[in-house]
Amino acid sequence: MKKIITSIILILMLSSIILTSVSCSLITGNTGNDNTDKGGNDDGATNETASNAASFVSLDINPEITLTLDENGAVLTVVGENEDANVLLYGEETLVGMNVEEAVEKITALATELGYLSEENGAVTVLADGCESSEKLNELVSRISAKITATAQNSGLSVTVDTEGAYSLLRQYEAFKAEHPELADTVSISKYKMALTARENGDITLEGALELDDSELIARISKAHEDIETYYTDVYEERRAEAMRIYELALETEVDKVYVEYLTANGKSMSFEMLYAYVYQMYAITSRGLNAAADTIEFFDTARNYELDDAKVAAIAEDLGLGEDEVEKLKNEDGKVTLDSVLDYVDVYMKNAGEDVDKEAIKAAIDESIASAEADVIAEANRLAEEYKPQIQAVIDNAELIKSTYDSMLTLISPILPPAVKEELAGLVADYEAAKLLLGELLEGGTPTTDALREVALDLGESADETLAKLEALLSDEAKADIEARKQAKREARAAEREAFEETIAKARKDAEDRLAALKAARETE
Repeated sequence: MKKIITSIILILMLSSIILTSVSCSLITGNTGNDNTDKGGNDDGATNETASNAASFVSLDINPEITLTLDENGAVLTVVGENEDANVLLYGEETLVGMNVEEAVEKITALATELGYLSEENGAVTVLADGCESSEKLNELVSRISAKITATAQNSGLSVTVDTEGAYSLLRQYEAFKAEHPELADTVSISKYKMALTARENGDITLEGALELDDSELIARISKAHEDIETYYTDVYEERRAEAMRIYELALETEVDKVYVEYLTANGKSMSFEMLYAYVYQMYAITSRGLNAAADTIEFFDTARNYELDDAKVAAIAEDLGLGEDEVEKLKNEDGKVTLDSVLDYVDVYMKNAGEDVDKEAIKAAIDESIASAEADVIAEANRLAEEYKPQIQAVIDNAELIKSTYDSMLTLISPILPPAVKEELAGLVADYEAAKLLLGELLEGGTPTTDALREVALDLGESADETLAKLEALLSDEAKADIEARKQAKREARAAEREAFEETIAKARKDAEDRLAALKAARETE
């Protein structure tokens, strides 16, 4: 089992774009890369587009946009990391396939046109990683900075570019280094930013992302971002995830039972194939259940929409020197003051503060107020985690019922099992028991974070895949065809649920698109 980490509260990052006619390889001109192969490939980060990803660039204006580039400087993926970024990108011609110079110019011009870049907010933060050498990486950042400032100047704006990281990101970064002093000298701010970006996809933890080398991490981010659309707002994601939990958890739990059902129907109830089938089911059901719980808790764990109380807002406003009539500056598009909206404001404020402003004094003051606000959000996440303890326990109990059947069968057929099979099964079950013990410790020792739940779920999911591969290697082609037919029959039996699921997703998408279109129209008429 990998070491579990417990970093809570994450503010989405600063994000991306690039510029001039170069990338890491400093090749000029359009590459003509059309970047197809966009859909449906689930083989990790090994598809053609992801494997071509050579660099990562993040631009924080606010909006926050992340890009991945191929080795020739063509844009592979563009993702808005917050609602402002989604508003900016919504309805625009895709930037994918553009040379980075064109992409940066387009985004900077849009940011200016929509009022995100202005006299009041004329500072941009750029982070980048990847490239063949530090010299080429520095050259890439230098050219990005030049392109941003030149494009802004064409609109009459004077813009500054820094590469230090925004206040909210640096705050997380410093907290991470304090918690992990052994990594303080080896994890750069750009590597940490990439790890946060990869973590957002939910299929890797922050610690797991940091263990990857830069090229693997960039490829993973590029792969994950290929299917993200500009309407993927926080609210859309929440509603989509809830619909998926309701439908897919129920469906896939039924599908996981097919192997046992097939072996039973074909007179192999007492075979060692059946033992593998039960072990697979134990792993799979526990992994799916824990991921579902983590998805629910994560809404508050990432502090996206928890409204701060009046006392917290007043303290933050005072620290920032805002009068009662200026509190509006802290609100988001929905008129709420959330931890995210406060950090968005502070990021812009700190980046644009003049030389006469004592940034360290303001930072010291605001840190305390934000820590207090974070405590409220963490408390809400913990409340949800506490609320989900019975569901998590039910997942364990369900898996234990399967384990009990497995144990009984193993006792009966153990005398005829080959020693190598016995040893392998014993190892698989030992891994499951270790995961169960760890879950028990999480539940008894406090409220499990989403990272903690996902760490266990990811390990169990990997073990489920490995066990299933061993099981299917023992089955004939005819048996596997029969099993696939049974799976399809189960999916068809839930067609009505599938239709309801798709209707929910379609409505969530329309609502998200309508919202983004309205917000963009409002900015265009200002």
